[in-house]
Amino acid sequence: MKKLNIFMSALLGLGLASCSENFDPEVGPQSNAQESVLQVGDVTVNTLLPDAISLADYIDEENGTEKPISIGLATVKEGAMPENTVLHAEVMYSRDPSFTDFALTVAEVNDAGEITLSPSSLQETYFNVITKNPNTTTLYMRTVLGTVTGGDAAAIIGKPGENFYAEKAVQFTPLNKLTIAPAYYIVGGPNSDWAGSAVNRSIKFQHSGEDVYVDPVFTVTFNAADGDTWFAIADDQACDAISSGDWSQLYGIVGGDSEAKEGKIARRSELGADNSFKVPAGAKKIRVTLNMMEQTYKVEAVSIADAYYLVGGNGSWSSDKSQKFSHSDKDAFEDPVFTYVIKGGSDTWFAFGDADALDAIDAGDWTQLYGTTGASEDLSGSFDRRYNLGGDHSFHVDGSAKFYRFTVNMLENTYQITPLNFDPYIYFIGATDGWANAEQKLALTDESGIYTGYLYCADPNGWGNEFKFQKTPGDWGTEINTGHMTGGISGDFGDGGGNFKATAGEGVYYVTLNMASMSINAIKVEKMGIIGDFNGWGADFEMTWNATDYCFEATGAGVTANGWKFRLNGGWDINLGGTVDNLVANGDNLSVVGNTIKLYPTRKGKDNIYCTVE
Repeated sequence: MKKLNIFMSALLGLGLASCSENFDPEVGPQSNAQESVLQVGDVTVNTLLPDAISLADYIDEENGTEKPISIGLATVKEGAMPENTVLHAEVMYSRDPSFTDFALTVAEVNDAGEITLSPSSLQETYFNVITKNPNTTTLYMRTVLGTVTGGDAAAIIGKPGENFYAEKAVQFTPLNKLTIAPAYYIVGGPNSDWAGSAVNRSIKFQHSGEDVYVDPVFTVTFNAADGDTWFAIADDQACDAISSGDWSQLYGIVGGDSEAKEGKIARRSELGADNSFKVPAGAKKIRVTLNMMEQTYKVEAVSIADAYYLVGGNGSWSSDKSQKFSHSDKDAFEDPVFTYVIKGGSDTWFAFGDADALDAIDAGDWTQLYGTTGASEDLSGSFDRRYNLGGDHSFHVDGSAKFYRFTVNMLENTYQITPLNFDPYIYFIGATDGWANAEQKLALTDESGIYTGYLYCADPNGWGNEFKFQKTPGDWGTEINTGHMTGGISGDFGDGGGNFKATAGEGVYYVTLNMASMSINAIKVEKMGIIGDFNGWGADFEMTWNATDYCFEATGAGVTANGWKFRLNGGWDINLGGTVDNLVANGDNLSVVGNTIKLYPTRKGKDNIYCTVE
């Protein structure tokens, strides 16, 4: 936005319009600016604005000349104009009739009162402040009058609410600097049928969805061909032309170097040749980035390693590979998201890399590591190799959170850093209780974000044995569903299309939910047993599930003070001990004596897993 002068600052102070400009203190806004001695009744403004303005009618680019746009005529009552005073005019532009946001230029007023506007000034202001979109649009134009006496600042004519300006809606067409299409496609690529790929348009570039003249960047990642991968770039116009046998509308490389990784693009009709893109054999995926405002491209052969490692952080700045990112069991191209949890509490700097990058450190080469393309403190953005960034560009967190989840998408080259301060419980809600109550819960058993516990999954109403989690019971705004599980779903739970699904059927499941890596694993309890000195630490004394009371029951166990525990599925990997009112994983042997034992594992109604012994 152009800097506002005192005249328009005063106008703003009168509440007639507002602007998104960050004002310099010296230019306003001000509400006490001088009011012109010329009164509203002393001047008449007639608009001369046409219904439509096409700047091509006013600017001759070939000869470098232009003619002014006549926008109004101001007539001052005879004898009303003070000595040494002239009229001053400014024009506001907006695509909103309320002028909530506007651009501003100064107009010329000649001795005859004719108000004219420089078309090049209008063009510059429109493209730099309002939009770079070259299409015809409705532009609201408001001409505001004031006076200048001697060398004084401009003074407004009239008081708040008085009509001292002329306004009109105009169909405005700027000079056609550049047209950006709403969508772009890869033609060719892994598809040997180029014409078919133009018809199908299946390899489409991604875009943010903003106005393409605000965000002109388009990206796409696609499979490489078995050998060399050849392709061109098309918009809908080019694809439609191919169906008529015209291939000249495709975009190719300016200069003709098909293997150039970045450069300028233009239509084949301008290049006079095909100038297609080529990525040599060996690539698995290819990523193409376009900036259609600058008419530039970048082509990258994408390779994703099987593993990535943090360097720095809570560990050392070395080639040590102990800080390995977590990943699902899917192929890295199918799931390109890798996650690492960093302990907070203090300023922490870090980078990351694959095995080759860490091995290079031993040779004194730190440039293979990845760093942020933005500021080190950015919690999200894109990353690149240090050798492309020309510096370290390490990531940084201030330590204000207990933990930080660092997530990288190796296909999109983007990252997200999420501060983590974990709640003590995560609540289960689903078909078991008719999706009405969130009473069963998992507890935070590791400060790094790991929740564990037992959940009874059933389907009494025939709705499907499915469920979700909530951070706050009853609050769907805190929902956790399968879409959040970027680290994967494993074991006896599956993805029911947003809901978690108990794939092993009705029963009790031991669940580990990692809210740092966003992963979940479940093991169905096929057998809950009691084992101890009373049975020689041999075969489990099996318990029976009571679905009404949400507990496992055993009668006649005869446990003794010499020690006993609960264990899952006949193994020691998952066992419970401690005290009867607070059972924990791998806890101490219990010593309470009794025959009738009830184990309440789901934390329904209590915060702890507990048991009763009689």
